[in-house]
Amino acid sequence: MEIQTSKQPQLNRLRYWQAHIKALTESGLSRAEYCRQHKLSYHALIYWQRKFARKVQPSMTLVPVALPTVPTRTCSQTGDTGLKILLPGQIAIAVADHFSPTTLVRLINLLGER
Repeated sequence: MEIQTSKQPQLNRLRYWQAHIKALTESGLSRAEYCRQHKLSYHALIYWQRKFARKVQPSMTLVPVALPTVPTRTCSQTGDTGLKILLPGQIAIAVADHFSPTTLVRLINLLGER
């Protein structure tokens, strides 16, 4: 492995430290021993390991949150509807806020075919 000096441009510096971190992982040596053998600054190696670890790990984590269940009310319980549809032939449909839009469309299409 050809090691480049840290005085080269930023991209070369990143590659330089990535190569060392990969070689450290594959070597099985402790960080201190690896640094002694390769004449590296132990603190610089730790800095770059942490820097690369931050790039790999997501910056936020999603956590499931249990929400309390809210009892649903039917229209007959409250006398209050979100929407009332009056169709010809004395057909009335009262729709609460929690009613499924897909079901409503199917119901209207079914009644329209009558």
